[in-house]
Amino acid sequence: MGSTKIKFIIILSGILFSLLKYSEGNAQSRIKPEIWVNDIGANGTDTLNDTWAFQKAIDSMAGLGGGIVKVRSGNYYIDVDSSIKMKSNVELNMFDTSRKLIAIPTYSGKYRVILIQKADDVTIIGGKIIGEREKHSGPECAHKCEQGYGITIAGSRNVKVTDSFITECWGDGIVLYGASGVDCKNITLLRVTCSNNRRQGLSILNGDGIIVDSCAFLNTHGTAPQDGIDIEPDAGTTQNVIIKNCLISNNAGNGVEMNAKPTTSAIIKNITVQNNIIQYSKYAGYIQHSSNIKFNLNTFQNIKYASDLHASDCGSCTLAPNTEK
Repeated sequence: MGSTKIKFIIILSGILFSLLKYSEGNAQSRIKPEIWVNDIGANGTDTLNDTWAFQKAIDSMAGLGGGIVKVRSGNYYIDVDSSIKMKSNVELNMFDTSRKLIAIPTYSGKYRVILIQKADDVTIIGGKIIGEREKHSGPECAHKCEQGYGITIAGSRNVKVTDSFITECWGDGIVLYGASGVDCKNITLLRVTCSNNRRQGLSILNGDGIIVDSCAFLNTHGTAPQDGIDIEPDAGTTQNVIIKNCLISNNAGNGVEMNAKPTTSAIIKNITVQNNIIQYSKYAGYIQHSSNIKFNLNTFQNIKYASDLHASDCGSCTLAPNTEK
């Protein structure tokens, strides 16, 4: 074998070795650190406050630049005035609804079981969040005393909540809004169920790029508006929202409401509501002061008002066809 061929084989072998090492290093860099919240001290078999253990686990993963907090089956009691505060690049993996986060009753009219505030690249998987509406010790009053939330997403980017069940909250199952001038962006809710919450199933106040897919918003009742989904910013812009393949049923208010009140500076635009089943509500859709709305290809059943959809000051809106059963 000539010296030229030998040199070529040596060079090629070196290149292949470098590629293998690079691939191995890359694979290792993709492995996220993880921790079980139970190894911190929460075991889910008592009624003690486990908020601290969740927070310590989340903070530890955030300190490593990101990671996964895992939860074993059990009942975990959460101080909703403190909240579980998610951090950037952290995933909370509760696997399924056998992992329950149970709100400790409070007097406060504003609380969150889980708070995602000014955090990016956050994932929540599974879990059953149980609010304290039946044991709430505070007063019943409008606007200030009805803001008890299962999950709050505030001024955060690239957040995904999937396969979670949220019920019995004093206010909304989930609420999205801006924080410190930063709107929510790129938020996905997938196969999430919000049922038997007091004010809304889901409230979207501010956001851009929100996908609500294959979710259920059920049995909202207790204090107005009592919608399945309410898009109602007080200021700023809510845009590029897609609501699809959802079941929106048995809500005391409207199925989907969107209302940028002219007394505010709010803007609602580019909203798509398609391929949903909306039933047993006042209106299937209540749309005011909004533009570029597609509210069609849905199925309506047992809607209280004969028109199914109410729309006023709706620019460039497609409101048909929908199927009524």
